[in-house]
Amino acid sequence: MAGHWTKQDEITSVRAKRAIAYGDKMAEIVNGTTDEGWDALLPLIDAERFVRRGNERNQEMDWLTYRAMLDQWDGQSGLYEKHLFRASEAGNVVYLDLDERSVATDGKESTLRSVSIYEFDEADRIVAVDVCMGFHQPH
Repeated sequence: MAGHWTKQDEITSVRAKRAIAYGDKMAEIVNGTTDEGWDALLPLIDAERFVRRGNERNQEMDWLTYRAMLDQWDGQSGLYEKHLFRASEAGNVVYLDLDERSVATDGKESTLRSVSIYEFDEADRIVAVDVCMGFHQPH
């Protein structure tokens, strides 16, 4: 693929590393490479303040609502892969540009490009994640 890919091993920012670790842990849970559940994300977030938003900014979920959505997604997904294209940071916000691929338990494959925007508090905990998805291509 054309472009300039961020080399993950060259990232030094604590916040960018935490945002990447959040997505890595999600992939481990969905792919069954860990016995941990969604509570494994709790050390990375402030669950009391956490908000997840989608393409529409008025689609806000608190941690418990988002966790229920993750349970549903995990139950339908057999495989989840993500590839980091770019990572950047401005103030207390980290932007991750990803190519994502998932394969449902019925074999249906989906690919998309996403930009995830992670907002951090003063203790470097994630308090908000905005996920903008595009170019969805079911196979």
